Order: sequence, then C-alpha cells, then structure tokens
Amino acid sequence: MGRGRTGVAATIEQAWGSRASFYVSPASVALLMLNLLDGLFTLLFLQLGVAEELNPLMRVAYEQSPLIFMGSKLVIVNAGLWLLCLHRRMKASRIAIRAGAVVYGIIVVYHLAFLTHLVLHWPGAFR
Repeated sequence: MGRGRTGVAATIEQAWGSRASFYVSPASVALLMLNLLDGLFTLLFLQLGVAEELNPLMRVAYEQSPLIFMGSKLVIVNAGLWLLCLHRRMKASRIAIRAGAVVYGIIVVYHLAFLTHLVLHWPGAFR
C-alpha cells in the first residue's frame, strides 16, 4: 500500500490508485452550500407563489413534489461536483468548480435582494 496508508485510505488507494483522494476544496464546499441556499430560496419563492421555475427539468420535479425538487437539485449538482473533484488535477475542473461557486454566489445575492424586496413591499409589512 502506498505511503503507509491503512484502513479506508489504503482500500481507496487500492481501488482507485494513488491519485485518488477525498480532499474537498473551499470552492467545492461553497458551491454545495450556495446550491443548497439557492434551492431553499427557490422553494420558498415557489411556495409563496411569487416566482416560477424556468428550468423545465426542475419545474417537472417541483410539480411532482417539493421534496423531489430539492432532492433532484442536490443530487444533480453533487454528482457534477463529484465528477469535477475526481478530475481536479485538471485545471479546467478547478476553474469549473470556482466558476460554479461564483455563479451560485451571484444567484444567492439575487435571491437575497428579491427577498428584501418582498419583505419591504409585502402587503401590511412593517406598517
């Protein structure tokens, strides 16, 4: 076994080779957290009836159930991120992870601005 690893690390190394590891970058964690926030905000706005889902795949998932919507959203992004992490030695993968985190960051900022607008303009709010 390579480099004196034991247990799970050694098993992973045997199965995937010495290039495999489970290091998760800060950008990956940010992408996952921001994706979760995007899903929760979207679900909130859909439930309030103040927005509609424009993504046809996610619209069908939401029409089935909010749980299927959130599960689908999380599984799709997690699967994509997992593939990118498997190939993170490639510069394009690292750039894609960072770009995804930035895009989701922008989306969450938009959600926060929309939520602020809703709170300030909701009938009877703060009056």
